[in-house]
Amino acid sequence: MNTLLKLTLPLTAAIILSACGSSSSTKPTTAPVKSETPTTPVTTTPVTPEPVAVHLIQPENVAQYIETFKRQYEALDLQIDGVKYDISYVDSDRDANVIYAKYDKGFLFFGFDFDDNQPIASLTVLETELDDINDAIAEPKAYLFGTGINTTSDDSDNIIYAGSINNTTGEYSVRLLINESLLSSGNSSIEVEGDTAKLNGELGSLTYVQLNDLINNQPAVKTLLLQSIGGSLNDDINMHTGRLIRNAQLVTKVESTSKIYSGGVDLYAAGFSRIYTPGAVVGVHSWCCNDAGKSAADLEKDDPAHGAQLTYFREMLGKELGPEFYFFTIDSAAFDSIHNMTQQELDKFLLIK
Repeated sequence: MNTLLKLTLPLTAAIILSACGSSSSTKPTTAPVKSETPTTPVTTTPVTPEPVAVHLIQPENVAQYIETFKRQYEALDLQIDGVKYDISYVDSDRDANVIYAKYDKGFLFFGFDFDDNQPIASLTVLETELDDINDAIAEPKAYLFGTGINTTSDDSDNIIYAGSINNTTGEYSVRLLINESLLSSGNSSIEVEGDTAKLNGELGSLTYVQLNDLINNQPAVKTLLLQSIGGSLNDDINMHTGRLIRNAQLVTKVESTSKIYSGGVDLYAAGFSRIYTPGAVVGVHSWCCNDAGKSAADLEKDDPAHGAQLTYFREMLGKELGPEFYFFTIDSAAFDSIHNMTQQELDKFLLIK
């Protein structure tokens, strides 16, 4: 988990007591009649209400949220010398203010100020036949560097980078259109083999779309195998992705070579049952940050910022174990670090069952 109200309002129960008989200063002429059934005061135990469910995206709004995402994602566009290409998210470096994306012939590096949420007028294209960006940077086929890049925005909240890119072979026009969907999409992929679907990549809104399509169109799939997952770009929707898994009663599984972190662990916990293979890495950490810039581990346990995650883990792991697991994760490692869970910890928190 990367980012995200608990209300405890004890009820006061009324205690009803039976009324006492009246007394008189005059001695009764007959002996008082004893009640055959003695009256016993009735007491009730105060009841603590269920914690209020908290959602960063209300369940009834998820469908509209996804439709908006799809529309924005379809609008993403790259044109080089008039030729159109599809683009997809790869990674981002918030310290260097750079977003990395993939296109049909390689990768893009373009500037974005994450603190001010504004584009930076820089764009570089890396041509390569390699699929891994680190390999491509180490052995590039060709770099084309942006010149005269300008940034604008339109009425649909799209950001447009336009200008030229060039190298020793020539100069070409370039136009890149991005929007919020690129940064929230992730780059996950799902591959189906028999009754098992293999999930890899960075999680995001795209993952919700992929899993929803899988559940609706491939009912023979019973197991979701999580292989290599670095985390989630969008915890708001990732928790609803977990609910898709639980509602479909999918088994979640990690094999001996699996490495799942952060939001990937959230999805693993969503399994109707969970299968852990020794050797798999299950990594957790805190998230950052709330509106005041504090990480989850620095907040009081009753801080409202915990609400959505607490709601989620109560659903997945139970009313007591869920919150215990959540607070374990945020105390286990800082938001920019990771804690690989031990076998004992996995057993304790029912991530194996």
